[in-house]
Amino acid sequence: MPPHAAAAFAGTWHLLPEQCDYQLGHPPRSGHYRLACTEDGMLSISSEWFGKNGKRHRAAFGGRADGAPYPFHDTPHADALSFESVSPTLLHSTTWHDGREVQWSERELVDGDTLVIRMRGHLSDGRSYTNVGVFRRQAD
Repeated sequence: MPPHAAAAFAGTWHLLPEQCDYQLGHPPRSGHYRLACTEDGMLSISSEWFGKNGKRHRAAFGGRADGAPYPFHDTPHADALSFESVSPTLLHSTTWHDGREVQWSERELVDGDTLVIRMRGHLSDGRSYTNVGVFRRQAD
């Protein structure tokens, strides 16, 4: 079986804070992002970052890159999550709460060593935002 298209995103990625553009909040001071993908498209994602104030944050989640929404219980702000491998260079994810889309992310492989993550979300007052993170692949 050939590797799943999302496998191109697998690896450890280091944040390039000076290249980030955040409309909501401040870009982290530093961070890393890890993505693993099985042959059948099961993704495992974890990230750790340090905020502007030096506080450490962590997140971990996963799912199958088949476009279908699956239950998600890791946060009170979302109850479903989906991943979709759009192309060899684009991986999308969406989170919902009570049937309403609350956040959408696009992971784009700009080249073999650069990953751009665009997160778009909706605030409770109806405003939307886009935060852009830029990462460099860590050599094995």
